[in-house]
Amino acid sequence: MNKKRICSFILALLVAVSAVGCKGNKNDENVQTKDTPTVSEAVTEEPDIGEHKDYDKEKAKCYYSNEILFTEQDGKKRAMELFDSGEGLASFYGNEINTMKDRLGKKINVYSMIVPTACELYCPSNMRKHITSQEDVMKVIGDMLVNVQEVNVLPTLINHNAENIYFRTDNRWTGLGAYYAGKVFAKAAGVDYADISEYTPKVISDKYIGNLQMYVDDVGQKDLEDNPDTFIYYEPKCKFKTHYYDEEFEYLTEGKFFEEVPEDLYQSYYKGGYYCLKLATNVNTDRKLVIVKDDFGTSLAPFFTSSFKEIYVVDVDYLEANLVEMIEEFCITDVLYVMNTFSVTGQRVYNLETLRSQASHGTLEDDAPSETEEENTSSKAKGDSETDTDIDTELDSDLEYVYDVGMNNPIGVIINSRVVDIDDYYNNIDLYTSSSEENDNNDDAEYYDNEEDYIQGVEEYIDEDGEEDFE
Repeated sequence: MNKKRICSFILALLVAVSAVGCKGNKNDENVQTKDTPTVSEAVTEEPDIGEHKDYDKEKAKCYYSNEILFTEQDGKKRAMELFDSGEGLASFYGNEINTMKDRLGKKINVYSMIVPTACELYCPSNMRKHITSQEDVMKVIGDMLVNVQEVNVLPTLINHNAENIYFRTDNRWTGLGAYYAGKVFAKAAGVDYADISEYTPKVISDKYIGNLQMYVDDVGQKDLEDNPDTFIYYEPKCKFKTHYYDEEFEYLTEGKFFEEVPEDLYQSYYKGGYYCLKLATNVNTDRKLVIVKDDFGTSLAPFFTSSFKEIYVVDVDYLEANLVEMIEEFCITDVLYVMNTFSVTGQRVYNLETLRSQASHGTLEDDAPSETEEENTSSKAKGDSETDTDIDTELDSDLEYVYDVGMNNPIGVIINSRVVDIDDYYNNIDLYTSSSEENDNNDDAEYYDNEEDYIQGVEEYIDEDGEEDFE
């Protein structure tokens, strides 16, 4: 009898091990590599454990200001929108993400991050009967996804809900909330992710009043002003460049990712009014990310500057180019949809179909200067590279040069007491090294009368092209 039981136990154990093995090999047909990991079906890792409190199990003093709920928790008042729309257009969102994945094929990873709004984390027990469970909506969508990885950030956010991860006067999350959510995605995507200690926290304001002030009455406005937020921007320590594009994805200029807009600090993220941008990093990888986002994705991008070679950010409301064409043309490896529960259940989801199906305005090209182009421009200005005519442009000790305002790079050559552009000089060296009389009478020779006129001419030219002046 004992032998039979032992044999039965061993047999059951072998079956269990076999079942685990089959589950682990489910995606063996898509071989995972370091640079192009296979997308699994769901993120199942244990969430970070941070400062947590069971706000949803506690009662709190509440009142309505128009349709905004105010609660008093931890000695402060918090304003929040109540999510009561039900599933809405959630199935449309799920179907559209699946359609996009089918269109892009196996080689491009697609992820869905649905962000809960504040009431899912902070609505007290005595008011929860008035809201729809956002977790249930996320589950409905997650169950629909096929070959798309669901990035479930809710457990992690709940475990950090006693930290400053959502504004109390704004309907969006803070930079810290975005950081924790980004960490979940980075693990799902199999990319590096810098610890929060690798960022410089900059307190932009300790009296921030967010966008909920647009929806409240006078009593609510007074409570917002008496309970302001602290607005912190987490600045990456790693180097990256920010390139701006218009809604048709025509290149505009290089600029700063974060530049303070006092009248609306949340618009300080990439100037607010610009529709598309690219962060170009120094990360040694071929992985390139596109973030398709609503307002919640705005503060997420800088946390991936240690993870991807390039990060493109596209707003669901404004891009007037074809998203599929953009992804294929720019060799994107990963696509992340970041939208809050109001967005995925409301009319905004129709914009996703538009992004996939609309025609671009001409051929899509990324005209932002590449790192190689910038290096070539820099070394050409320093005179340490070959010109178009293969003339050696090492600085000549017999020549007198004009330097930029910072006195770093030679930009002109002084010939016969007048200034010649350095590129023009080396590309037409015979013209400028002929006799003084021939030189003066040659219509092809281009001179400036003095150093100041030349530098001013260069600055005026750069201004017209929309680039930065010499510094």
